[in-house]
Amino acid sequence: MAEASRAALDRREALERLRRSGGRVTQARRVIIDVLADAGGHLTAEELFHAVSIRDASVHRATIYRTLDALERVGVLEHVHLGHGSAVYHLVGASHFHLVCERCGAVTEIPESIFASALEQIQFDWGFRARLSHFAILGTCRRCQASRTESRAPDSHRDERP
Repeated sequence: MAEASRAALDRREALERLRRSGGRVTQARRVIIDVLADAGGHLTAEELFHAVSIRDASVHRATIYRTLDALERVGVLEHVHLGHGSAVYHLVGASHFHLVCERCGAVTEIPESIFASALEQIQFDWGFRARLSHFAILGTCRRCQASRTESRAPDSHRDERP
C-alpha cells in the first residue's frame, strides 16, 4: 500500500477532533485510531478488526463497523474504494486521490491539486461538486508499463508491417 499522507492526523489530533465534535473517546475508538495511526497506510475493516483484536480482544466486530462510521462522520477518518476489493480506511490528512495499478496493485497517493482545474470546470459547467477521493483512479503504473514493453520483444514469426 501507499505511504500515509504526510499531513495525516496523528493520534492526539484525531482524539481532539473527536472530542470537539461532541464524540466520546471510548476505549474502542482509541484503539481503532491507534491501529490506523500505526498502520501508516490503508486498512480494510477486516484488517482493522484483526489488528484491533490483538490489542484489545474485547472490541467486537460490530463495534468496529459502528466506530468506523462514527469516526468518518466527524472527519477523523475516511474510506476509499481501491478497485474491486473492500473499502479501505485511513486517518484524514491532506486531501488526495489514489492511483491504483490494475496489474501489480500498487497504490500511489497524489495531491488533489492535480485535478483542481477539472473539478472547478465540472462545478462551473454542471453545478456538480465532484468528490473523486472516494474512488481510486485505475490504470497501469510506470513500472508495469515498462515491464510490459520489455516483454513485447518482436516475434521472429510475426509480420510487423501495418
